[in-house]
Formats: sequence, structure tokens, C-alpha cells
Amino acid sequence: MRNESRALALLALAAAVASAPGCNEESPATPSLGATCSASPASGPAPLTVSFGLNVTGAQGAFTVAIQYGDGASGTDPGAAHTYRNPGAYTATFTVATATQSALCSAPVRVETASTPAPSPSPSPSGGANQAPDAVFRTEPDAQPGGLFTGTAPLTIQFNMCASRDPEQDPLRYRMDFTGDGEFEVDGLTGGDCRRSYRYRPGRFHPRLCVTDLDRRSLGTLHPFQCHDYTVRLR
Repeated sequence: MRNESRALALLALAAAVASAPGCNEESPATPSLGATCSASPASGPAPLTVSFGLNVTGAQGAFTVAIQYGDGASGTDPGAAHTYRNPGAYTATFTVATATQSALCSAPVRVETASTPAPSPSPSPSGGANQAPDAVFRTEPDAQPGGLFTGTAPLTIQFNMCASRDPEQDPLRYRMDFTGDGEFEVDGLTGGDCRRSYRYRPGRFHPRLCVTDLDRRSLGTLHPFQCHDYTVRLR
């Protein structure tokens, strides 16, 4: 009987040992924490409002998020949009952390300089589009056909655009290049700028007169310059 009890005890001990984890068996591994993020839109003109997407993998339980937007601002809500005010290249960095692990991801953002739209013509008092001025070019003495002046130097020519008028009574801008070298000796808005005289020496010259109207609010030109070219040929 004693031997039988001892045998039963040994069998029970062997069963307990067999059911216990072996020394070579591995416990389940904790998943690695990972994060990926993106920006939408990733580029555009300033000011640029960007929404971010964050995907977290391997998190066991709760986790926290810390965000550095790259422009000095920070946050903790990955679902919140952020506005970049100034042009430049930025990197938004997201740090995800649990009690035992952390993961990092980043999303690049490029903010471009905002383009300035071209001003649209100011409406006329009647409600239509602004009209170009009626340009009038005169000289004293009168030019020959084709705007030609010939003769013996010296010769003084008076150039006159004062009869030009604008349908909406916009102010006018006058330009005069007396020699044709591309530099305007007159570029002004006053009554005196519409009439000037120039004394020519012997040689060949190509005077150019130009006029346009101005936006009363910004004094920017509303229409392309209307120009008239002359030729002065003196001996």
C-alpha cells in the first residue's frame, strides 16, 4: 500500500511539471508602437491652413500625442487644423507615447508666397467696365506725315498731350521720351507734365509720347499706355 501511494504521488508531480511552462518557451511579445502622419494640403500660398492625419499602431491602452508644428506653435490634438501665416518650409512632428513606449513621425509642409491678383478695371459711373482715355498728341511745329521732323539744327519742338480726356474723369499719367533712348524724361500727373518743349541738336532722334488713366484709389494704371512715336532728323 505504501509503495502504491508513493507511485501515485510521483505521477501527480510529473503531471504538474509537464503542465508548467518550459524554460525554453517565450512569453507573448509586446507589439512595437508605431506612428505615421500626413499633411493636407502639404503646400500652398500663405496663409495656409493644414489638416493632419495620424495613424498609430501597436498601442496597448491609452496614449498621448505631442505636436510641434515647426513654426513655433505646438498642440496635443492631432485632429486640429493649423494655419501657417508666413512662407517657408516647415516640418510638423508628432510624438506618440504610452506608459512604456514612444514613437515619432513627421509631415513636411511648404508655404509659398501669396500671389497678388491683378487689379480689375474700376467700374465706370454707368456700371460698365472702365474705359481707356481719348489720347490726343500734338506738336508745335506740326510734324510732317509719318511724324517726321527735318531741317537744320537747333530745332525746338513742343510736345502736347493736354487735350487728352478720360470718359470717367480719371486722372491721367503722361510720359515723354525726347530722344528715344528708352528713358522717359517726363513721367508725371500734373498739368505741366502734359506739355513740354525740347531743343534738338544735329542728329537723328525718335521721341515717344505716352498717356494712360489712373485708378483714383491706388494711382495704379488702369489701361496700357497709348503711345505716339516721332522721328527727328536734323543736319
